[in-house]
Amino acid sequence: MNLKESLLQNNAILLNAKATDWQAAIKLGTDALVNAGVAETRYYDAIITAIKDEGPYICIHDAFALPHCRPEDGVIKTGFALTVLDTPVIFDGVDDPVDVLITLAGKDSEEHIEGTMQVANLIEFDEDFSKLRACKTPNDVAQLIDAALAAAE
Repeated sequence: MNLKESLLQNNAILLNAKATDWQAAIKLGTDALVNAGVAETRYYDAIITAIKDEGPYICIHDAFALPHCRPEDGVIKTGFALTVLDTPVIFDGVDDPVDVLITLAGKDSEEHIEGTMQVANLIEFDEDFSKLRACKTPNDVAQLIDAALAAAE
């Protein structure tokens, strides 16, 4: 499943979202995936435990995090959730506050890698996330993703 289709089908685009800390920010995305039948509730716990054990491995770009874990940690099918926070959150050990998160649930390693590549295309297109932060509706996000894919071709 591709990024745009997943976000729209799963009603998993959260704009101007509120979170008091990084755990709450991750919960917004995982809750969207749980509500869409993409992941089990334990997926959230697995991500939090992994970050506590391994550090903030999900912070892969300035102001951006890619919450994810292994398929066996509660993934039902591949899907994405996008969370753009109204106020950034701080991850221990990370210099830049994070306000954009794309939660990824990959049903297997191949789909996990494919999903990561789709996210990378979006990051390359909107490196400082100003275009994404300016989105007001899910349709705005869909148009931005289309533009990123067109630019990558």
